[in-house]
Formats: sequence, structure tokens, C-alpha cells
Amino acid sequence: MSINSVSGSTAYWAAPTSTSTSSTDNSTFGDFQSFLQLLATELQYQDPEDPVDSTEYVSQMAQFTSLNQLQTISNSVDAAQAYDLIGKTVTYTALNASGNTVSTTGKVDSVTISGGTPYLNIGGTKVAISAVTEVAAGGSTDSTAEV
Repeated sequence: MSINSVSGSTAYWAAPTSTSTSSTDNSTFGDFQSFLQLLATELQYQDPEDPVDSTEYVSQMAQFTSLNQLQTISNSVDAAQAYDLIGKTVTYTALNASGNTVSTTGKVDSVTISGGTPYLNIGGTKVAISAVTEVAAGGSTDSTAEV
């Protein structure tokens, strides 16, 4: 759907805007301030002869709020999963100095949360939980489970 402005044919999503992002926000669509900025841009570039129904804005706001809450829940689940791995031996993939992907195994010493994203501390290395490919209970490598 392309919406033309009164004075030209610039689509509302292509309009230049200044945005600021928070280093602690890990949301896909930013925060409430970003939503309001997008809404203001939509209003600025909508066709005055065919304005968007106000219920659409309420619907967009509800969808945005739901998406933001789902992102928060997802971050909480990731953090809980990371904390559950403390003391366990994991195998993870990482890039070595040559730029090749290698699998490394180590014991999870602790968890660090940076910018809302949990990272495992394995032997002094900070590893994203998404890089973990295998988990073994305690120091044993006999019974493993795929992540």
C-alpha cells in the first residue's frame, strides 16, 4: 500500500526522520516513542482526501503493545534458560582467529545480561545462548541433549 503526500509521491515509510535507539532495548520495533514517531509520520503523509480510519491506529497500537510484551516474555525465557545452564557443560559454535566456525566445549561459569540479551560466561569467553548446540549435565558428556 503506497500513500502519497499532498505535494509529492513520497511514501510515508521513506520519509526522513531522526530516531534514537536505546542500548538496553532489544525489541524488534523499538519502544513506544518509536511507535509514536511512526504514527506521526503516517499522519503527516496520509492522503487528506482519504484519511485512515482512527480505529486502525488503535489496532496498530494494540498490536505494537502485544508484540512488545511478547518480546519481553521471550527475553525472560532466554534469561531463565541461560541461568539453568550454569554449572553444565555445553558445546557451542564460534569463529576462531582465522574466521572459521569451530565447535568448542566448556563449563558455564556464570551468565551476563547485556542489552537484555543473556550471554554465557564459559572459561572467560562470552557466548550467546543461541550459539549453544549441545548441553551435558554437570561435568559429564555421556548424556547430552540438543538445544
